[in-house]
Amino acid sequence: MKEQYHIIVEEGSEAGMKITIPENGARLGRSSKNDFSLVDPLLSRHHCRIFFKDGGLWITDLGSANETFINDEKIDEAPIHRDDLITIGDTVLRVVDDGRPQIQITTPAETIVDLGLNSSPGEMQGANGKKANLTPLLTALFAVIIIAGAGMIMKKMISKPAPAIKVPTATEQKKDQTLTVDYEKIEASPENIFYYHLTITPDGVLAISIDDLQNNRSVREEKRVDKGLIEDLTDFLEQSGFFDLHDSYEGINPKTLDQYTIGITVGKQSKQVTISNRIEPDIFMRVREKLEDFGQVELGIWAIQFSTEKLLEMANNAYLLGKKQYAERMVAMGNLAAAIKSFKEAEWYLETVEQKPDFYADILASKRACTEELDKNYEEHNFRTERAIRLREWRTAASELRKLLELIPDRTDKRNIDARKKLEEVDARMEKEK
Repeated sequence: MKEQYHIIVEEGSEAGMKITIPENGARLGRSSKNDFSLVDPLLSRHHCRIFFKDGGLWITDLGSANETFINDEKIDEAPIHRDDLITIGDTVLRVVDDGRPQIQITTPAETIVDLGLNSSPGEMQGANGKKANLTPLLTALFAVIIIAGAGMIMKKMISKPAPAIKVPTATEQKKDQTLTVDYEKIEASPENIFYYHLTITPDGVLAISIDDLQNNRSVREEKRVDKGLIEDLTDFLEQSGFFDLHDSYEGINPKTLDQYTIGITVGKQSKQVTISNRIEPDIFMRVREKLEDFGQVELGIWAIQFSTEKLLEMANNAYLLGKKQYAERMVAMGNLAAAIKSFKEAEWYLETVEQKPDFYADILASKRACTEELDKNYEEHNFRTERAIRLREWRTAASELRKLLELIPDRTDKRNIDARKKLEEVDARMEKEK
C-alpha cells in the first residue's frame, strides 16, 4: 500500500522527513512542543501552522522572526498546492499532497456492435428454380439494422446516468457558521483580583473589559469586526480540537485562583471549558492565545490585558531564557541572537509596569552586552569571508557566510541580506569550477 503523506522536507537538516497533516492541523517550528519539531536555528520556536480549509491545505505564519515563504514569496496566510515549495528558515518543504481531490476524466469504453454482417450476400434459389439476386434487398436490410442498432446505442448512452456528483443540500449550502465567544480569565490572590473578559457576539461585535484592582486599572473597549476576520477565526476554532476537550480541568491551590473559562458556539455546536489552578491542555492554550491575540490586534490592547504579576512573571521567564541562551552561545551561533531577542521581550513586558523589578537593570545591561558581542563576531566572520573571496577559496567563503546567516538569522537585517546574496554568488562560482 502506498504511504500517504502531505509534505516532504526537501532541504535542511531534516531532509527526507515525511509529514502527514492531521485533521486539526499541525504546528512546525524549533520547539519540541510543536506537532513537528525541526532542527533549524533559523526557525522560530513556533514558526508556522499547516491546516485544512476550504477543502485543501493552507499555511499561516505564526509571527516568526524569519517569516514564511511560498515559492519565494512572503506570506502571512495562504493556500498551498501540490509541488509548492515552502521555505522556513533554512528548511525547504515540498507539498506532495494538498488534500484537494484530483479531477480525473474517464470516457466510456468503445462499444463494439457485431451485427453478424461479415459474410457477403449470396444468391437464393427462387420458387421458379431461378436464382434471385438478393443483394439490393440485403443491402436495404443491413441499412435498417445499422440505423436501429445505432439508435439503441445512442438511447443507452443518453439514458446512462452520469458519474455521481454530490450536490450540496440546501442545509449544507447554508451551514450555520454564526460565531459566539465568551472568554473569562480570573487571577486572584490575597493582594489582588485581576479580571479579563472577552466576548464576540453573533453580529460580530468584539468587546473586552479589564479590571485590575490593585493597580487601579479599568478598561472597556469594543468594535464591530470585519466579517472576513470573523470567518477566519471561526475556521481556526472549528479545526483546533476545542470541541473535543473535557468540560473542566481542575487543580488545587489554596492561596490563589487562576481560572480560565472559554465558551464557544459555532452554529448549533457549542462547548464551554474551564481550567482552574492547573496547566492548560495544549489545544486550550492555543485557543486562548488566539483569542487574546485577536483582541489585542483588533482593539490595540496588549500589556494591559495581563495583571502586573503576570507581566512580571513573563518578563522573568524571558530574562532567564536569555541568560541561558547567552551561556550556550558557544554551542550554537544562533543562541546569541536568540538571547538578544529574549532580553528585548523581557524589556517589552515591563514597559507598562511602573515599579520595575530588581532584574530590570540587568536586562538592559545583558541586551547591550549581547549586541556588542554579536557585532564583534559579525565583523570577524565577515573579514574571514572577504579574505576567502579575494583568495578565491570558495568553500571557506561559503562556510563563513553560512556562519554569518546563523549568527544574524533576521532576514530583514541588512547583514543577513548581504550574506545571502554573497552566498548565492559563491555557490555559483563553485558550481562553475566543478
